[in-house]
Amino acid sequence: MAPSGACAGARACARTRFMLAALALGLAAALASSAGTRGDDAPRQGVAALLARADAAYERRADPRELAAVGTALAEGERLAPDDYEVLWRLARLQFWLADDPSLRDEEKSRIGKRGWEYGERAIRANPARVEGWHYSAAGMGNYALGIGIWRALREGIEKKFKDRLSRAEKIDADFEHGAIQTAWGRFWYELPWPKHDDRKSERALKVALEKNPDNVRAHVYLADTYRKQGRRGEAREQLEMAAGGKPGRYDEAEERRWQEIARRKLADQQGGAR
Repeated sequence: MAPSGACAGARACARTRFMLAALALGLAAALASSAGTRGDDAPRQGVAALLARADAAYERRADPRELAAVGTALAEGERLAPDDYEVLWRLARLQFWLADDPSLRDEEKSRIGKRGWEYGERAIRANPARVEGWHYSAAGMGNYALGIGIWRALREGIEKKFKDRLSRAEKIDADFEHGAIQTAWGRFWYELPWPKHDDRKSERALKVALEKNPDNVRAHVYLADTYRKQGRRGEAREQLEMAAGGKPGRYDEAEERRWQEIARRKLADQQGGAR
């Protein structure tokens, strides 16, 4: 007989040792998994807090300090989670806002626009089912194109890429950001040189944008430009007056203020030209 606590035979001992080893490995794996989960929770919670901070500051981004706070929070979010969709699309949005500044030189617009385009592409790779990556990739691409010049952009094949990304965004969520997609289409058809330029498509898209959000200041300014190019000066002025009027804060205060200032400058230019 085998002594108490010993194995009954070599095979039994081997089987017992195997079972004990398996149990030990299973326990170790469970402990490692538990530790990993706890370890992963902290960065995730940190990223969530950074995103909340960035979103709050983005609402007040007309203040340079708040704009800097957006960049700081998102840079730290990217450091903690470089492939996180929520971080990436917000970085693309931030670059779009920076590149869209009307005071920028073309070289800066193209440089920042390309960076926004790249963040948008990374966001698409992280989650192609969401609208933000597609939209802000197209938006960054648009600023890049304006910075380098439309003819060069066409030679680089930007037109096809832009249309592909904006079309994908529209299929996912046509109502995204107060008619932003249709506003982009309206400007796209306006900016293209002849024979691709199309005032009718530009006007149609901008009117759809304004149906979605009648207060869309940018869309009013763009429609004024389209009308002016057609020689419809009275209608252009009406659109600029609608853009310049109204109290900011109806949908995006910083965006509204920026484009109201542009509308007022265009109105002043028209008045100066009429004298």
